[in-house]
Amino acid sequence: MNTPATSLLAVENLRIAFHGEGGLVEAVRGISFTIAPGETLALVGESGSGKTVAALAILDLLPPSARVEADGLRFRERRIATMHPEELRALRGSDVAMVFQEPMTALNPVYPIFRQLAEALPPETDARRLRAQAAELLELTGIDNPNARLDAFPHQLSGGQRQRVLIAMALARRPALLIADEPTTALDVTIQAQILELLTRLRRELGMAMLLITHDLPMVRKMADRVCVMRHGRIVEAADAATLFVAPGHPYTRVLLGSLPDPEPPPRPAQTSVLLTTREVCCHFPIKRGVLKRTVGWIKAVDGITLTLRKGETLGVVGESGSGKTTLGESILRLNESIGEMRFDGLDLQKADRAAMRLLRRRIQVVFQDPFSSLSPRMTIGDILAEGLEIHGLEPDPAHRRARVLAILAEVGLEAVSLDRYPHQFSGGQRQRIAIARAMILQPDLLILDEPTSALDLSVQAQILKLLKKLQTDHGLAYLFISHDLRVIRAMAHEVMVMQNGCMVEHGPTRELFAAPRQPYTQRLLAAALHLSTGGGESSGGS
Repeated sequence: MNTPATSLLAVENLRIAFHGEGGLVEAVRGISFTIAPGETLALVGESGSGKTVAALAILDLLPPSARVEADGLRFRERRIATMHPEELRALRGSDVAMVFQEPMTALNPVYPIFRQLAEALPPETDARRLRAQAAELLELTGIDNPNARLDAFPHQLSGGQRQRVLIAMALARRPALLIADEPTTALDVTIQAQILELLTRLRRELGMAMLLITHDLPMVRKMADRVCVMRHGRIVEAADAATLFVAPGHPYTRVLLGSLPDPEPPPRPAQTSVLLTTREVCCHFPIKRGVLKRTVGWIKAVDGITLTLRKGETLGVVGESGSGKTTLGESILRLNESIGEMRFDGLDLQKADRAAMRLLRRRIQVVFQDPFSSLSPRMTIGDILAEGLEIHGLEPDPAHRRARVLAILAEVGLEAVSLDRYPHQFSGGQRQRIAIARAMILQPDLLILDEPTSALDLSVQAQILKLLKKLQTDHGLAYLFISHDLRVIRAMAHEVMVMQNGCMVEHGPTRELFAAPRQPYTQRLLAAALHLSTGGGESSGGS
């Protein structure tokens, strides 16, 4: 560890607690680390480990309910705790800047990008000069046509563009230290690679130090010089990146490293009958303009998709945001109007009336990306799980219904005491298990899984994937697995379909497609995923 005399930032025995109804809740329990000029330090750990709270304490951004104590918290030998409000304001942005996890939340939705960048730049009386500086910042972060983007609002930009805007705002005053809090969470694999390349380049060009907060271990391997692994508010292991990934010392670190998805696809089950087929399925949304709202064009969200899914098999659907993956799943569920042929177990989905679709929806269930928003906050877990049985007229006897609810809870690894609790009382991984249990209690034949692990920590993700594999083996389920995480798709899918702009660009067995992709778009996706997972190109780890 660097000594305080050579450190840009020094944190010594930092302790953070929050006042709650039951007294003080400890979030950070005495952590110490330093960051040298130009160095990247990664704070790694699962949600709730205290990573983000510790970073917010550095900038004195925690709420009044937080109690912060430290033997030392210094930036360039100046004690942060004794700074006056004016000094703190100068520290934030000028010396230390932060890129937050969710750009749509961090950006003001009612202000154009230029106004938000202007607030981050030094005061400038010449409006033209200020606009030119803002455009230069956007150009620095690789945004195309920066002058035009200055007048756009956040919702008019893609996720990757919004993240670049946040980075541009953070770099406005050329800070010495950048705190990046989960900077690539929920971004497509190609956008992740671009953001990481951008941060690496800017760090090198500006001589900037970085505190990287993440649970993405491949990112850490690519970006970090040193790593601190956090668990339950404590640092359980600190080492240079090269050493930690080759020879982790702490059992928890070994668990994290062992949570990466299996690089080999699952074995294909014995030949089974076809469950789902689609032929030339299209789902187009009209573009309406003018006072009379006339249709002037169409958004071709799904454009001519043909697929076959057999019982007990998993078809992975991959592609970037906006490629049509989720819309395809919704079309199969008949939640969107579409044209083309769709058959489920020989039944024509397009011709099925409401009564027939009600019966079919018991056999076709869906698990969404965000379980918290898909579970009613006003219902107990017992009521949520029993609701489907009641709607479909299954298990009319309350005692039998309760027994079935308890059985599915046990199957997904939750205890019986969960029945009377509410969704907010569970972790993200537990809520996803509840969402899977809600679908499985109806004993479906097909599960449509829409990004079911993208917002989960690696170790929790590994648990959910293991559960899904077990359920598929035990019940002969077919999965339509929608994801932009190619590591997860490779671990789960027997066949892969690649989508771009609503169209299928490539399809084939997982092993063959990953080994020898034929289409340039697939090659770019796999190259970006390989770059992220192996730290290809210039890596700072262990430097």
